[in-house]
Amino acid sequence: MARLWRRIRFLWHEFRKRRKYGAAIRPEGIRAQAEELGHLAELAGRSVPLAGPEARQLAELAQAMARLADMTRTADFCRLSADRRLALYDNLRDAREKLLASIQKARLASEKPQ
Repeated sequence: MARLWRRIRFLWHEFRKRRKYGAAIRPEGIRAQAEELGHLAELAGRSVPLAGPEARQLAELAQAMARLADMTRTADFCRLSADRRLALYDNLRDAREKLLASIQKARLASEKPQ
């Protein structure tokens, strides 16, 4: 009987989280965020002069975001718990902020004044 009540409590908490963070953890929202981060990584790779490891890391980030965007279209992604999707949403948001900060710190391709 205790297992039944734990299961009901888990389902209730899951329902409440999905209602509270519904827009953020929907597959469409995460897909849009992943596509934007992948696009930013591609743009950063093209516009900022980087050494080999940094350029490779940006290319891998763009590929990983493309795979994540594809995964959001599967039924398995919809079965993920609200906690996992919320953590994924937060990680994508943090990665976007770090990428934008690193792009702003990078020197321009041309140091000459125009």
